[in-house]
Amino acid sequence: MDPYQIKDQRILIAPLNWGLGHATRSAKLIKILKENNTVFLASDGNALNWLKIEFPDLEGVELPELKMKYSKIFGAAGGILFRLPHFIGSIRKDYIHAKRLVKEYKIDLIISDNRYGVYNEDCRSVLLTHQLQIPHPLFALISGPFQILLNKFDEIWVPDDKEHSLSGRLSMPEEELSIPVHFIGRLSRFQGLSSPGKKDIKFLLIASGPEPFRKQLIDYFEFNFRLVNENCHIVYGKEPVNEYPSSPNVTRHGLVDTKALENLILRSELVICRSGYSSIMDLIEMKQKAVLIPTPGQAEQKYLAELHADNPQFECVIKSQDLPKILKRWLAH
Repeated sequence: MDPYQIKDQRILIAPLNWGLGHATRSAKLIKILKENNTVFLASDGNALNWLKIEFPDLEGVELPELKMKYSKIFGAAGGILFRLPHFIGSIRKDYIHAKRLVKEYKIDLIISDNRYGVYNEDCRSVLLTHQLQIPHPLFALISGPFQILLNKFDEIWVPDDKEHSLSGRLSMPEEELSIPVHFIGRLSRFQGLSSPGKKDIKFLLIASGPEPFRKQLIDYFEFNFRLVNENCHIVYGKEPVNEYPSSPNVTRHGLVDTKALENLILRSELVICRSGYSSIMDLIEMKQKAVLIPTPGQAEQKYLAELHADNPQFECVIKSQDLPKILKRWLAH
């Protein structure tokens, strides 16, 4: 199925709410599909809030919240493994809600961005993901169940090219799947059409991801930005934004739409963000210099930082001591 040729369908698009990346990368598909189809949005928490801001003309439906707790030693994969009953229960809740929504809204097609329970046997169900394997030592313990979850869908769309340029081995399944896998190209909400303009922002921090790591990232840069005599901006990705002392050189933003964020990025000499897949797609689309900082415990983000370390667009924080050195070098520019 070509996602850009779909017409006259009632489509449910459901991104995962672990950070904003799944919602933001779905934006390009939503914009295209809503021109010739009836589109409904489904998610929870911050992702759903962002979708409602970005697409006020579309109906947004709330799905159950999947609360993620990281293992201090084994990270995200360990958190899933050690809370497996909760994780399976969340998938089951998503499945029940999806079944109801398919019937209530007469859905013809589901596009689920990493929500493994949002599928239905009564309509075509597509999984949008770049991750067909997990680069973690514990993955072997959940590889079988993971394959079962993938095969529940009718097909998989990978937002990358067939050469796996952005995703590397993440988009290479360890075992052959029983469903088609289509590489549909980059999905960036930015179209790269705006002119660069004046670079009047030195550092732009885009904070995202799970707690407490989002807050820790903000704490670090709130302190350090106030020490430099440069124009710095912080995008919190959520409210509130007034819990820190005011500073003449630090401007704070809450939940911003695509146009506002594009403007901030174009004005920035250097963007600082997590090495999430959606962030990398957006930065490459905009040809923007950036520092990529993996979220602690996320083996996928560490892998992506290492994969793109040779890209001259990026400076990647592989070791904790890398970050102060990078910032000091940019301050000297």
